[in-house]
Amino acid sequence: MKLLRNFSVLALLMLSTACVSQQQGPKGAPPSDPIASVDASELRAQGLGFARRGDLVRAQQYLSASMAKGFDPRVIVPELVKVCIASSRLRAALAFAEPYLMEHPEDAGMQYVVGTIHMALGNLQEASTHLDGALRAGTLMPEALFSLALVAEERGETDVVRTNLQRYLEGSPRGRYASRAKSMLARLGAGS
Repeated sequence: MKLLRNFSVLALLMLSTACVSQQQGPKGAPPSDPIASVDASELRAQGLGFARRGDLVRAQQYLSASMAKGFDPRVIVPELVKVCIASSRLRAALAFAEPYLMEHPEDAGMQYVVGTIHMALGNLQEASTHLDGALRAGTLMPEALFSLALVAEERGETDVVRTNLQRYLEGSPRGRYASRAKSMLARLGAGS
């Protein structure tokens, strides 16, 4: 049985090698780049079209090519990050977002997104750094405060949890996480 399996693998390997050698065609110059003549705006439009149709990998490729051809990173990077997150490619999202933030640290929304991606990956220090960056950018972001409270809870920093939950409720008393923040505060009050 083992001999048959090894023979099958060898046969498949030989067949695939033969197919590849037949497809290589004549030797010489490599094929030209199919997107060399397409401008950045058209690449972006095609990338967004692929995203709408659910082809997220191709969308990422076209959006990335658009950025490489000079499309404004303040527009294209958020689109790239959104596509990467939608396809669960969190590290790819970070690969686009973090260099962008080196140039645009004032982008509170991107700081928040990068912080939450790091939370999802379990990188608590990086999450905290970017969530703080979202708050430092000058925009009141109650969600960043709530996320910082979750990071602090994971680290066992009860006082930081309490402070961030209270700040969250001050800024957003009827916000998306208000009931959860109140129950977490009640639990912390019972435990101290």
